Amino acid sequence: MLTIDGKQVCESLAEVVDPQRAALAVIDIENVPMWNEGSDRVVFDKVKVLTGAARRCGVPVFYFYNHRDRGLTDVSAAVIRAWLNLGRHPDRLHEEFEPDFDQVRVHPGLEPQEGDHILPKHRGCAFEGTDFELLLRTLGRESVILVGCSTDWCLEATAWSATNKDYYVAVVGDCTRSPRPAGHEAALRQFRDIGLDVTTAEELLGLWEG
Repeated sequence: MLTIDGKQVCESLAEVVDPQRAALAVIDIENVPMWNEGSDRVVFDKVKVLTGAARRCGVPVFYFYNHRDRGLTDVSAAVIRAWLNLGRHPDRLHEEFEPDFDQVRVHPGLEPQEGDHILPKHRGCAFEGTDFELLLRTLGRESVILVGCSTDWCLEATAWSATNKDYYVAVVGDCTRSPRPAGHEAALRQFRDIGLDVTTAEELLGLWEG
């Protein structure tokens, strides 16, 4: 640790992700088929390994998923506009966000355990309208480690918010994905450019278990 102006400042990634300091946030790995094959399955498997390692060394694990009330009750016109810009068909929005639709749940293959935290959210940012910050403060956590989906939307929104709330942020680059490859790469580059830590699953596991 460095002492700067009377403040203890993390000097290394190892200090940022220290099990006494960090929490692992799994963003929107939901119960949809895309996680069962291809490069998304690779991300999924790495995230599952990380959640197990986190529990073994005492890092709290938070799972987030997108919850919607019936129909589009809690979705603003501005959000709908963004979805339309991304190519979603207006006639299919209602069926995509029915509250009992299996998509709005954590993927069962991640097998959340007793002691993990499962938080539904209504917006991209994991802090918005949830108890995430309250729980981090209660648990005495100063760092948020981010994995999941999408790198350039929900995960990026959460990273910005965590930074603005004075948390250290580390992004596990090979444990994130986006349906927009260019956006994925741009988000990772942006994280580095603004001074956040971007690491890999292998490096993080080495720090936790080495």
